[in-house]
Amino acid sequence: MLGDDYFLAGNFAEARVAYNAALKSYPGYHRALAGLGKVAAAEGRLSEAIEDYQNALRVIPLPAYAAALGDVYAKNGQAAEAQKQYDLVEFIGRLNAFNRSVYNRELAIFYADHNIHLDQAVALARKEFELRHDVYTWDALAWALYRNGQASEATSAMASALRLGTKDASLFFHAGLIYEKIGETAEARAFLDRAVALNPQFNLLLADVAQQALRRLSGDSSATQKGGLADAQP
Repeated sequence: MLGDDYFLAGNFAEARVAYNAALKSYPGYHRALAGLGKVAAAEGRLSEAIEDYQNALRVIPLPAYAAALGDVYAKNGQAAEAQKQYDLVEFIGRLNAFNRSVYNRELAIFYADHNIHLDQAVALARKEFELRHDVYTWDALAWALYRNGQASEATSAMASALRLGTKDASLFFHAGLIYEKIGETAEARAFLDRAVALNPQFNLLLADVAQQALRRLSGDSSATQKGGLADAQP
């Protein structure tokens, strides 16, 4: 947990120390292995990140790990390997009715991040409220609604996600794009600035989109959106 908090704060060096300390206390702990993969990916050590995520998946096949591994493969130019992991995400999430309940939020975020199955993403995020009403469930709903072209509804959900002042670059990034979509340029720029300042590598595929959005909001005519999985064009 300490490693996760350090990562959220953009302190990768301390996050790595904490994850390694966890592995000394609990060898093979999957969350620590995945945490090291997250740090390695953020620092551009993609081969190392692949190995870390593979090790975590060998312990327990969580969809979040498969999604993260797929993103590392995609970033590394290994599209076929990335697709295998993305297929695994959906397979794990659909194993049975129990798993669909457990992984509603993870699947909703995965679909929204990768701009696929957007109606399902919204439905899954709404379903999650049967279990949890925390800020990350509101965030999942806001992000899915935004991706599905429902910016007004996304704004309301995002307000609930931000109500406790949680400092998370992903939340700020989602808020920035949502506010841009509804024409609140100053708010959008402020949230995107906060996301980049807190953790410029908060998401392997979407961190560049945050930078592009900031340039666009600053009137940089050269700022363009990249296609593919990371395309977050408002």
